[in-house]
Amino acid sequence: MSTPQKNQNYQTACISSYLPAILKENKSGWIIEYYASHPVTQILTRKQIRLQRIVTRYKSAKDARVHVAKMIFILNTKLAGGWSPFFEDEDARLYEKIEDVAKLFIAEKKKELRENSLRSYSSFITILIDWVNVNNKGMYASMFTQIFAVRYMDHIYTGRNVGVTTYNNHIKMGRAFFNWLKERCYVKQNSFEMVKTKPKQKKTRIIIPLETRTKIIEDLQTKNSNFLIICKLIYNSLIRPNEIKLLTISDIHLDSNYIQVPATIAKNHNMRFAAINEDIVNSLKELNLERFPKSFYLFGSNLQPSKTRAGNGRYGEEWVKMKKRLKLPTEMQMYSLRDTGIYDMLKSGIDDLSVMQHADHSSLEMTTLYGNHFDENLIKNIISKAPKF
Repeated sequence: MSTPQKNQNYQTACISSYLPAILKENKSGWIIEYYASHPVTQILTRKQIRLQRIVTRYKSAKDARVHVAKMIFILNTKLAGGWSPFFEDEDARLYEKIEDVAKLFIAEKKKELRENSLRSYSSFITILIDWVNVNNKGMYASMFTQIFAVRYMDHIYTGRNVGVTTYNNHIKMGRAFFNWLKERCYVKQNSFEMVKTKPKQKKTRIIIPLETRTKIIEDLQTKNSNFLIICKLIYNSLIRPNEIKLLTISDIHLDSNYIQVPATIAKNHNMRFAAINEDIVNSLKELNLERFPKSFYLFGSNLQPSKTRAGNGRYGEEWVKMKKRLKLPTEMQMYSLRDTGIYDMLKSGIDDLSVMQHADHSSLEMTTLYGNHFDENLIKNIISKAPKF
């Protein structure tokens, strides 16, 4: 090839990211040779097509060259149109940008996840893609190897200064995202699979003793009686705050002393019947629920039956106000009411299986973990009730 022709071809490569195909008639056989830019490394890579089988089909070299010329014309036309030969050997999905496939992931999860879970995954994807765009914009999903996962998690732990629980949740969601990518052939391996989680910290929530619950009742009876009902539903009925937020009046069955928690709003996607005692029944009757459409939320944005659902932090705001008034410790969180309810039920003699079902736990092991809280009456009970030697 002459120098001017080489220069022309390299100029073409700079513009189109390829060198056109040509025929080479070597002693070892004919080949079509061309160069194409690798979609990952962006380096011009030589590609060859051996023609010996094609050549032997023709009686003359002239006829063979006519056939090969057509092949070269078609090949160069494809290259000029942006075609990549690398997609012939590997799934083209390996060359999809991680930002684009992340959008597909979230779109699919919108059909499957509860609101809170979807919000967590959406936040994870946003943080991940922002980091990718800063460090390697336009990265293909298949390029996000374990070393990138490690660097990303270092950014999460030190750069964003998160706690162990948040750190481990990022790994959990990273594994779920890359499992999805692997199943759909966007990557060949799960980059988060070998990234280790950190040892879990013990929950900072503590049991709320009877005398404190009495103070809460006295405070909320005058300050916010509807929020008091919410607190009782968490403690007595073991309904989670996020589940209460989504309950509608149609879920309430006062005559039968239960609330039906639909699978669509339950944390573990299990429909269950939560018992409500007479105290809660009487409090709910005072709301005159029959005056409202069945589709109304039980405790909406204004903590009353409403067409508008309460915001994500609405109940928490009321809990913080009450804690400040009563000067309760930080460890007494709203969810501590549910922990306390489970603990008190176990200590009161209700069998573990019933408590497990009522609390919507996946196993008895999880339920009995709540029995490990400190019991100030433990020594007294053992001494007074245990048999003698």
